[in-house]
Amino acid sequence: MNLLETTREQALAGQWLSRSRVRHLSIQAAASIAVTQSPPREGTVARVVQGGVQREWGVPGWHDWIQPATATEEFRWLGQTPVAGVSLADKIARVRDLQERVAASDPRIAQVMVVYDERLEEKRITTDCFDRSSEIARILFAVVVLVHDRGRTEQNLVLRGRVGGFEVTDLPEEEVREGIAAAVRMLDARPIEPGSYRVVSAPEVSGVLAHEAFGHGVEMDLFLSGRTRAAESMGERVGSPYASIVDDPTLAQGYAGYPFDDDGTLAARHVILDRGILRGGLADNEAARALSASGGNGRRQDYSRKVYPRMSNIFFTPGTATVDDLIAGVEEGVYLRQVESGMEDPKNWGLQVTVHSGEEIKNGALTGRLYRTMAMTGFVPDVLSSIDGVAADFVMWPGMCGKGHKEWCTSGTGGPHLRMTARLG
Repeated sequence: MNLLETTREQALAGQWLSRSRVRHLSIQAAASIAVTQSPPREGTVARVVQGGVQREWGVPGWHDWIQPATATEEFRWLGQTPVAGVSLADKIARVRDLQERVAASDPRIAQVMVVYDERLEEKRITTDCFDRSSEIARILFAVVVLVHDRGRTEQNLVLRGRVGGFEVTDLPEEEVREGIAAAVRMLDARPIEPGSYRVVSAPEVSGVLAHEAFGHGVEMDLFLSGRTRAAESMGERVGSPYASIVDDPTLAQGYAGYPFDDDGTLAARHVILDRGILRGGLADNEAARALSASGGNGRRQDYSRKVYPRMSNIFFTPGTATVDDLIAGVEEGVYLRQVESGMEDPKNWGLQVTVHSGEEIKNGALTGRLYRTMAMTGFVPDVLSSIDGVAADFVMWPGMCGKGHKEWCTSGTGGPHLRMTARLG
């Protein structure tokens, strides 16, 4: 019997069938226009649980082998202007127009790349208990500006991405101008002297801090394998009363949102850190059964991969201060802007966030002196316990996240401005 027939038989036996389809379009404009439109990647997964053991079979193609026993719950997250109704020519024109305008805006600009990335995801999970289907559009729009002057080259990124429609590409002119100005200012940036600093983090830096502090470390398959220290610290204080971290796939402006996960469980907001107390983890159905936890965070890269507990939109929750309040409370320190990458060690609670730029704070004010790319490092409880100010603003940032350098999924990170102590170098 071939795999197709085996999968069909298992679907009928287990009454659990997941179908998914992903369409991907990428448009890049630099010296020329490049359009990549991949064929739809679609597949079907059948699942059976026998004797407490869960098994799955996955095959290419969208196969409706079982009929729903209940009414279909439909979710359509396609934004105000669904991209399916926008022509490819109009999408190319939006990208080309912005690239040409930015390239002509300053003689120090050496190169501009504008990227439009569109993911259309369809999913339907049918079981003997429910039938759920979704259509989700994830749109990313980015401008990369490379500037050159006096023998130095620097760059800056203006990025927007979330679940939505073509309206995501409506970048405000002011935001683009600020991005260009930031790239030019970086030509005068210098390395930072390594050491411990009081810092104020912009929302994109705060978000990656949340991701690296208690992101992978609270994905509860690591609890079962004994590969995370968080499993031993539930209910304990690991941060200041100002520090609260949430994972929420239902967040409207998040890039990694979904109405139900790849187990079919309805999405829900999960509190990870509650005013400094470690409260909970993130589970798929398998981890939820083993640990008596709440599921809803089971995600797979595609139909050919396993479901794992994964983050979705993870962020620090806002406070009540203004950004000016936070900066005013720093005698000597650094304001951190924009993230390049992040790393974590769930077993030993180490973290590293690579920050694109920083600006000196002296006597409660920004001085204009800039620092180029640096790493923010520290022991997770020390960094989180040092947070003593949280602003009322809130911004989400799009990205992709790999689990163990594989199993890629969309991610959303963000939050407000934070004030804390960390090592920079």
